[in-house]
Amino acid sequence: MKNKALILVLSIFWFLQLHSQEFTGSFNLVVSQQYKNGNERSDTLSYFFGKDKTALIIHAKRNQPDLRLVFNPKDSTITGLFEQNGIKGGYILPMNEKYWPGMQVATRDYGTGPRTKLNYTGKTKVIEGYQTREVLAENDEYTANLWLPEAIELNMGSVFAYQSVGAGKDTKELELFDQFGVEGFPLELFLKSKTGRADVVIRVLNISEKINPSIFSSEGHTLNRIEK
Repeated sequence: MKNKALILVLSIFWFLQLHSQEFTGSFNLVVSQQYKNGNERSDTLSYFFGKDKTALIIHAKRNQPDLRLVFNPKDSTITGLFEQNGIKGGYILPMNEKYWPGMQVATRDYGTGPRTKLNYTGKTKVIEGYQTREVLAENDEYTANLWLPEAIELNMGSVFAYQSVGAGKDTKELELFDQFGVEGFPLELFLKSKTGRADVVIRVLNISEKINPSIFSSEGHTLNRIEK
C-alpha cells in the first residue's frame, strides 16, 4: 500500500510539474490598425520565449534598423541590439520598473492575471493548428472578439508587456487587455473601437516550438551599459 501511495504522490507531482510549464517557443505578432478613412497600418513583432531568456524583435519600417531586445532575468538585464550600415551597436539596461514599466505584468505567473467569467459564443475554429473558441469581451474603449486556444499557457497581457521597455514607456495596451478579464493567448483578436478611434486586428502567426539560440546572443555588438 505504501508503494502504491508513493507512486500516486509521484504521479501527481510530475503531472503538476508538466502542467505548470509555461509556453516556450516563438511566434510573430501582427498588429493592424484600421482607420475610419480606410487607411491601415500594420506592424510585426517576433517573440522568442526560451527557458531562461526571452527575446523580442521589433521590425522597423523604412530605413530604420530592427531592434532586438533580450531579457535575462538571471542577471536582471535587458539588452537592446541593432545593426545599421554594417555597425552593430546596442545597450544594456537594468531590469527594473524604471526601464521596464510593464515588468510586473510580463513576469507574473500564468493564471494570476485579472479574470472574469468568460463569455463563450459556442463558435470554434482551427488557427495555426490549434483548436480555438470564440470569446466576447469589452472594456470602456473596445468590444473584443477573441479566439482562445486551451493548449498555450501564455497571457496576451504579458506578451504586450515586453514592448514597454524604456523609461516612462506607456503601458496602456497591456492595461486595456487586463480590463477584458481574459486569461489566455488569443491567436486572433478583433477590437472594435467605441470612441471612433482605429479598430485593431491582432493575429499570431508562425508558432514554433523551436528557437535558434543565437537569437539571445549579443556577439559582435558594441554595448553601452546604462546604470541604475
